[in-house]
Amino acid sequence: MNTTGFIRGLMSKNLSNDEFLKCISQTIEHQLQEWHEDYSVFIMKLANYEIVVKRENVYYNVSLSAAELDYLQNRSPYSLDFKIWTELETLGLKITKGPGNYLHYVFS
Repeated sequence: MNTTGFIRGLMSKNLSNDEFLKCISQTIEHQLQEWHEDYSVFIMKLANYEIVVKRENVYYNVSLSAAELDYLQNRSPYSLDFKIWTELETLGLKITKGPGNYLHYVFS
């Protein structure tokens, strides 16, 4: 999957935290669906933001406080992606680097 750093930078500066998280979650879902169409990503706002990745009967949950979301959004355009992907990897999700530049932006 491909992404544009310039556009992501504009989004990180101009979207609300909720809108930005929704956008990032959709991007992550698109990347996951390139690997397997059964992936889906859900966001819930409880005491913290809960990002849930589901594939069949396997769930991965990443929790972010509102303060952490705000910090990551303002730190750099791909900091939030990096946080979510590294947490998912820690939880056992296998990350496959392939064509496209999205994951290169996230992990560089």
